[in-house]
Amino acid sequence: MNVVISVIVMCLLLLTAAPASAEWYGDVYAELDQSWIIGGRFGRYLDRVPFLGFGVDLFAFSPTIGPQQLHIDGCVPSGGCSGGQGGTTGRIDVEAIALSLDLMLRLPLLKSETAPWGALQPYITGGVPFFKTTVTPRTTAQFRNQDGDTDYSVGYKAGAGIAFQVAPSLMLFAEYRFTHTEVSVDLRDSALLKQTPLHLNLDSHTAVLGLSARW
Repeated sequence: MNVVISVIVMCLLLLTAAPASAEWYGDVYAELDQSWIIGGRFGRYLDRVPFLGFGVDLFAFSPTIGPQQLHIDGCVPSGGCSGGQGGTTGRIDVEAIALSLDLMLRLPLLKSETAPWGALQPYITGGVPFFKTTVTPRTTAQFRNQDGDTDYSVGYKAGAGIAFQVAPSLMLFAEYRFTHTEVSVDLRDSALLKQTPLHLNLDSHTAVLGLSARW
């Protein structure tokens, strides 16, 4: 936790008290498929070290979680009370919102008067996201009467991309990113007053497209 606090303090100091001349950026991006992600990122690259930047990334996504195999502790319909396989779940709805503090490293290429920081910029990024994740199991056969639950967690993300200038102060970028967090929720059945604990490892691999304004 001390490491997380140190990263937060460092990013806030650099975003609010960096050199007088620096390149600010604001990104919007999305990926729409069987699962989806939308988000925006704001920050700046430093003038004295133009390959180094910091940012704050706010994004929402809904990972697709297919049917999962169940193991039941206790009596099972097939007979016996020593536990056993309990079939599979249906689709589990998961919605997450995350705020990430990011480190950006870029390689400015094709510099010119109209693109002093490079018209082509390969980059890598890493961050510490804070997740709010809501799990709703009402589409499953086993937990359709259970209420959903929300969990707060810390994870990590890493990515790589390339940005290309398409107009003055405007770049188009494509980025691959990987995010990870662990979520623990209790699915409550209000009628039977029972709880079902559920633990998820949320690993997402996404490719996003976006626009980046520079000034």
